Amino acid sequence: MPRQTSSPSPVAPRPALLSNLGSWRARGRMRDDTPGLFDLPTSGRFEPARLTQARVRVGMSKTELASEVGVSAAAVGQYEAGVNSPRQDVIARLAKVLSVRPDFFAVGRPLARLDTVHAHFRGLRSARVSDRQKALATATLVWELTFALERYVKLPDVDLPTVLPSSSPAEAAGLLRQHWHLPDGPVKHLVATTEAHGIVVALRPLAEIDAVDAFSVVIVDRPIIVTTPRRSENVFRHRFSIAHELGHLLLHADTTEYSASAEKDADDFAAAFLTPAASMDAALPQRLDLAALDRLGRTWGVSPHSLILRMVERGRTTESSQRRAFQRLRTVGDPSADPTSAYPGEVPTLLKKAAELSGQCGAGVPALAEALKVSPRAVRDLLGEVDQRPVLRLV
Repeated sequence: MPRQTSSPSPVAPRPALLSNLGSWRARGRMRDDTPGLFDLPTSGRFEPARLTQARVRVGMSKTELASEVGVSAAAVGQYEAGVNSPRQDVIARLAKVLSVRPDFFAVGRPLARLDTVHAHFRGLRSARVSDRQKALATATLVWELTFALERYVKLPDVDLPTVLPSSSPAEAAGLLRQHWHLPDGPVKHLVATTEAHGIVVALRPLAEIDAVDAFSVVIVDRPIIVTTPRRSENVFRHRFSIAHELGHLLLHADTTEYSASAEKDADDFAAAFLTPAASMDAALPQRLDLAALDRLGRTWGVSPHSLILRMVERGRTTESSQRRAFQRLRTVGDPSADPTSAYPGEVPTLLKKAAELSGQCGAGVPALAEALKVSPRAVRDLLGEVDQRPVLRLV
């Protein structure tokens, strides 16, 4: 069972990312005579990988899409393989079914092909290949939004140390703390700190990546961590998942193959990063006291489960006592307590704040939608904005 963790106390100061917005530089409008990657001529050609991206992201099979569009499944397969290109009327129907614009399928824009993007997934054992592909399709669109925003806003540079292959998870965790100049003690505002060092964090709804708890990916040197409400509904679990993915980014940059040992390494990294052994030796109670661990967990932003495991590792309690404590927590604990949304600094804000600055340069949501060839509503969704407008239904 993976360790879980949480956020600092509710009275912690404002997240670093929000207070450091002044360090971001708005790029301003690009010169009209200077073509960017989004300005390359498309010549009306059809990009097969775009159809795969859009189809996989909504979780449709080729047969399902073919039925909705009114073509054969073989035809959809030929479109995606580049054997044939769809007619304009078919492109219009594809766009409508997949909730994109017809010119979404045109060549000439930056594209991270799904077959070249690899990720570290949590919950991989229960996830099908289609689930992982669906999650990757979401990540590629998040990256495209990030790329589009960087035309107008200088996002924080990616700032991760190089970890030697022989480093242990605890050594890598200590190196990251040192590299990020984190003081001894709890890591306050973990998500804001992660974003301030150039790592994009995105929270996506379960309906979009329902079989994947969290995953990390690097696309064109930009690390992206994606998590779901299954993790973020509890701030302890959310913070541990973010730290777990940081461990993958540092320890497993050269491999994306799933293994139990890699998952254990990432768990060990998260525990060492959030609760360093030396600090825990001074902070942990001498005996297993759930009330004391609950108070300590709210200070360190970790769950009682994590602290109990730390007590076993540090020789403060036995594995049999651990099992009894876990049983008691299952009967008295509230897994939905302390939602991430209640903790400033644990909710992703990097892309949303970048979009606000981009809007000040004249490139608001409509311009971003034009760059991605999707609807403004889709862009707001990627930015994490909840559409609160009432829905009109005709009866």
